[in-house]
Amino acid sequence: MSEGRILIVEDEAIIAREIRHALESFGYEVLAVISRGEDAVPFALRERPDLVLMDIMLAGAMDGTAAAAAIREQLDVPVIFSTAYTDRETVERVKPTTPYGYLVKPFEHTHLRITVETALYRARTERRLRAQEERLRQAEKMQAVGTLASGVAHDFNNILSAIIGYSEMGLRRAPEADPLHKMFDRILRAGVRARSLVRLLLDFSRPAATGGEAVDLRAVVDEVLDGVRAALPPGVEVDYRPPAQPCLVRADPTQMHRVALNLVTNAVDAMRPAGGRLTVRLERHAGHALGQDPPGPQVVLEVADTGRGMPAEVLRRACDPFFTTKPSGEGTGMGLAIVQGVVRSHGGRLALDSEPGAGTRITATLPAAQP
Repeated sequence: MSEGRILIVEDEAIIAREIRHALESFGYEVLAVISRGEDAVPFALRERPDLVLMDIMLAGAMDGTAAAAAIREQLDVPVIFSTAYTDRETVERVKPTTPYGYLVKPFEHTHLRITVETALYRARTERRLRAQEERLRQAEKMQAVGTLASGVAHDFNNILSAIIGYSEMGLRRAPEADPLHKMFDRILRAGVRARSLVRLLLDFSRPAATGGEAVDLRAVVDEVLDGVRAALPPGVEVDYRPPAQPCLVRADPTQMHRVALNLVTNAVDAMRPAGGRLTVRLERHAGHALGQDPPGPQVVLEVADTGRGMPAEVLRRACDPFFTTKPSGEGTGMGLAIVQGVVRSHGGRLALDSEPGAGTRITATLPAAQP
């Protein structure tokens, strides 16, 4: 049986005590017993229970139906209703809150256990399905962008070669005092930026090599941080303790360098201009190699900052190609998209955690290679 954290919202003390005793005897953790809907909503949003057992008829300004609706609006948590009323009107009232179960008082402990277990199982299954659908949607989007990028990159490079070549010829022929010299220089700079973007598109569209040599991420991270430290903005501190043992992954060294560099530079940029702390953690530990069976060791690279953080709507799109919150001309929006593509192509996972004002933490987990 799976354990879970449950919030009981019930205004009859004797019934609440009996429910709590029964749930705890089943192995569940009861977070609290709350008698008023208006008190249950902020508690649930703060503590984020795995399930809410909600009485429909509650004393106070907010009944169970309204409380459940307020919780479900902001939190993906299953709600089971309990009531002594079985009339059709009561059932119709609770339908819009999409309850995961319905207990009619008085109910037996066996019925309570089965209803709770079923609701928790259903909620976990639905979350897994939504996560799989999101990964499929993201993969399809990446594939479409990659196909488009590889299709146009060659022709676009030919056009850029002409633009860059004639701009260089114009710069050599026009004296520096001539206004044309400045115009040619601007054209050349724009062409170079466009060529850089084409290279990013090609890197994104080409599948990363899943083989490669055994690369020690410890050396890669050391090299990246040595280069970044020289250009750190004022007020940014680096917290990094190299691991004692090698952290080997089988990959292309250039790709791993790009992953580490993108994560670190994004974290530094997020702390401009106020400053903050850049925390980098690298470790090798035993565990399930993601997407593989049997279990195996993993290498985990975690990069965290104390910068602005991201709201939920930005966090959801952070790895989308060409999505960026930087001002025009300061970012292509391909950094995290490429990082995610490289990590996933090696059987790994990229996890993002961020809140406004609380900074951002990005964790790349990769199957470890044998020494």
